[in-house]
Amino acid sequence: MTAAKELLSTEALEQILKRTREALEEGRSQIFEVAEAARQECTRTEVVLQTVQAEMEQAIADVELLTKRFAQVRVELLRANRDFEDYSEEEKRRSYEAAAEVRDALAAAKERERLLRVRRDNLQQTLAKLREIAGKADLLVSQVGMALTYLSGSLEDVNRQLEHMQIREQAGQEILLGQEIERKRMAGALHDGPVQDLAHLAVQLEICEKLYGAGRQAEVLAKFSDLKKTAQGAMADLRRIIYDLNPMTLDDLGLVITINNYLDNLSTQSGIETRLILLGEERRLDPQLETAVFRIVQEAANNCLKHARASSIQVTLEYHHQKISVSVQDDGIGFEAGRVQDKLKSGKHFGLLNMQSRARILGGSLHFHGEPSKGARVLATIPLVNGEGGEVT
Repeated sequence: MTAAKELLSTEALEQILKRTREALEEGRSQIFEVAEAARQECTRTEVVLQTVQAEMEQAIADVELLTKRFAQVRVELLRANRDFEDYSEEEKRRSYEAAAEVRDALAAAKERERLLRVRRDNLQQTLAKLREIAGKADLLVSQVGMALTYLSGSLEDVNRQLEHMQIREQAGQEILLGQEIERKRMAGALHDGPVQDLAHLAVQLEICEKLYGAGRQAEVLAKFSDLKKTAQGAMADLRRIIYDLNPMTLDDLGLVITINNYLDNLSTQSGIETRLILLGEERRLDPQLETAVFRIVQEAANNCLKHARASSIQVTLEYHHQKISVSVQDDGIGFEAGRVQDKLKSGKHFGLLNMQSRARILGGSLHFHGEPSKGARVLATIPLVNGEGGEVT
């Protein structure tokens, strides 16, 4: 592949940046229109809300007034019923009609107050949502503006940043592919291990529940020991899977202790002799770099277990001033160098691709050394940022 094909030309970059800026400008205009429409709707809703609030306050006053009036009418009606001889039939009829009229008016006023309250609450919710939309739209307009400012910078700066863009993109794609394979592997490990154990636990607990209900407590107690062992096994599997996903000691205790713990566990589980050699003075580095080094060791050791038929694995970790290097060497059956390159080119050996991608994406290199029947060695070298490697102080 020629340099012209590897790197984008200045003209191509200019066209990409131009189209990107145009799309962002159009998007910012549309987002601004959304924000403006939301603000206008907020203003309109506030006016309507104020009107509804005033109507509701009037409705509350009407209810209070009619409630008092109804109380008075009821008193008059009670007097007419009590002192019926002092009231003519016409006066009694008018008292009943007045009471009915006030009662109906009071019921209508209460219903109007209820409806106004519902409408007020809905308007308040709508107003809050509109304000939220307007706020988010304003924030997006600001963020897009910052992106436009960045893209309007020097094209030479952008070109320098993208000098190895295609290499990094390929490495990123390889890592994503590896991550997908890793997810499937983890899903399989969960399904074949803890999930099966938990399913077994659920079935056995149902049996225990039925035995206990039948008064067979002795049999239930006998099963508890097996159930405890199954639960402990599931917990151990889950801890192992969690550690594979994210070794917590890497953040807390550093790279050397994490690799040493991993090799000890590997030796205990497989019976293979392991050894860690540390050269140079250990120091904390950028978390991304430490994770990459650990994953390279982990992947290389896994390959030894699966393919090398080795009896020992030696990891050598060396801290330099401007780089860090790690090698994983075994005494297994070895390989032909050409076969490794063929596997890498095929894109199907995800373990090798993952190791290579992790080194390359950090500007480093990965080399494979080996001969048939003479073991194999994986050597990764990764540069440190400005000789410091993004050290954690």
